[in-house]
Amino acid sequence: MYESRASKKHKSFTRIIALFIVMNVILIIGAQAQLANSSVLRQLQLGVPGDLHVIFFSIIIEALPFIVIGVVGSTLLELFVSPDTIRRLLPKTWFLGIGVAGLLGLLFPFCECGLVPIVRRLMQKGVPAPLAAVFLLAAPVVNPVVGLATHFAFFTRPEFVYWRLGGAYLIAVIVGFLLINSQGGKNPSKTNYSANYCGCGFLHNYSRDNSLKTKLTNAFTHSQEEFFTIMHYLVIGAFLAATAQTFLPRVWLAAAGSHETGSVGVMMLVAFVLSLCSGADAFVANTFVSTFTPGSIVAFMVFGPMIDLKNTLMMLSSFNLGFVARLVFWVSILSFIVGVAINKLGVIGS
Repeated sequence: MYESRASKKHKSFTRIIALFIVMNVILIIGAQAQLANSSVLRQLQLGVPGDLHVIFFSIIIEALPFIVIGVVGSTLLELFVSPDTIRRLLPKTWFLGIGVAGLLGLLFPFCECGLVPIVRRLMQKGVPAPLAAVFLLAAPVVNPVVGLATHFAFFTRPEFVYWRLGGAYLIAVIVGFLLINSQGGKNPSKTNYSANYCGCGFLHNYSRDNSLKTKLTNAFTHSQEEFFTIMHYLVIGAFLAATAQTFLPRVWLAAAGSHETGSVGVMMLVAFVLSLCSGADAFVANTFVSTFTPGSIVAFMVFGPMIDLKNTLMMLSSFNLGFVARLVFWVSILSFIVGVAINKLGVIGS
């Protein structure tokens, strides 16, 4: 009797949440039509200051469609594509395997949260750690959803799309080759970790009830959990970005953002703390284009999806400390080098 009541309460709560989302989507569509005319984020690119609430909602509204696409697509992939499918696509040689692993996100654009248990399962299936690590680092960035989101965020600056995806692929591949010497074929997974749960609200289990109804039910549940988890980080990131653009003196932002090397470190630190979804971080980065160097913007969009506070904690729960420390160190150094090189070479105009 108790379980029946609990089940009814859960269904009622789910319906309320679903209704709330539908109502907000209707409101957002109306608001987006008005905000599109003002081109708020385009004005920020030119250094025109704006109001906090306008900037905040502009970021949220522009990022929301890509979050929904990413969450739904990633959830369906996790349910219908097993780690065995991914393992079979990887070549057996180191050179080809690492190169292909960095491009698998084009076929399997998994969410950052879902990647950790999937990568751990790949290692348990015999995929060498260097190849699995390349997939873990590259897939959140080198995928069509993130590419499309970055294109819309920097609509008139396609070079940011090229350097973001290209830089992320380059960094992931280099880390893979570095891991060949330091990690080799050793499995860095923790033995006391539950491979079925990653904290995102979804049970990553491929061996239980595989009926279509069960899979679709799991997909709906996971989509809700993942959507609200991502939105928490996006709201915080959008608010902080809007606050900085509204209240911090432009002189301060210019001083922090104009330094060719210092600006890269600042934006990488911001990316680590904010822990934004890779499908939404470009819209936050867009608000800093007028005050920060191009290299620092690219570093923000490359480093964050690979190594941020949220991902680091998840990796520490799944892999040993040495493996995670090497990933964090190498990705940090390489992201910094890419950002500074872009500034020094002037490959992206200010």
